[in-house]
This record gives sequence, C-alpha cells and structure tokens, in this order.
Amino acid sequence: MPAKPNTLDRLAQLLLLIAAVTTIANGAFMLVKPLDWYVFVPTVVTTGPPNAHFIRDIGLAYLGSGLILSYAAANPARHWRAAVVGGLWLTFHGLLHIYEVAAGICGPATFWADAPAVIGQPALVIIALAIVYARRPRQGQAPWSVP
Repeated sequence: MPAKPNTLDRLAQLLLLIAAVTTIANGAFMLVKPLDWYVFVPTVVTTGPPNAHFIRDIGLAYLGSGLILSYAAANPARHWRAAVVGGLWLTFHGLLHIYEVAAGICGPATFWADAPAVIGQPALVIIALAIVYARRPRQGQAPWSVP
C-alpha cells in the first residue's frame, strides 16, 4: 500500500503545478496574442523583429510542456516520467539562455531579467523531481518504481 502523501509530496505537487500553470499561461499568451507577448516581455524586443508564426511555434512548445506538467502534478510519485518530459523543453530553453550569456551573445542584465521565467520554471520541475526521487521506496524495489 502506498504511503500517505506528506508535506514533501505536497510540495513536489505544488512546484509542478506552479510550473504547469505559468508555462500554460505563457504558451497561451504567445498563441493568442503573439505580437502583444513580444512587447510584453521587454528582453524579447532586443532579439530582432517579431515573427508571429515563430512566436506561436514556441507557444505550442510551452503549452505542451505545461499540459504534461499539469498531468504530472496530479500525482508526482506515479507520473514522474511526465514531469521529466514536461520539464525537458523548459530545461533546454534555460540552458540555451545560459549558453548565450557564456558565449557573449547576450549580456548578464538580459539573462537576469529573463531568469525568473526561463530558469525558474525548469528549476521548479528539477526540485520537484528531486523530492520525488528522495521519497521513492527503498526496500526491495528498483529506483523510481511505482507500487
């Protein structure tokens, strides 16, 4: 019989839910009002002229990630694989921003302005997964198994 969820389980669930909701909201904004999204995010205007189609393409990636994360948030211990998949795009996107600062493509000020969303969302997923991993059953079960 699975253990009753405790505070750490609920924290993992909350972190995934926050990542899911913010990711879905951003993706929906990008899809519905791409040019408004372009001017709403101040650092985006420094990347060149807007392209509504491209913004919507990225919005779909955000929306897909967010929907997968919302599924994972329902039961993180059971749906941890969904959290990995949902967090993958967000993590790669965050790593791209880190690379751009390291390579001198954009400055640290731009990075720090974007960091709460670009680094914050994947960080929430990674922390939630760390909690789930730490809470996994240990006796007689393979790591990451689900009862």
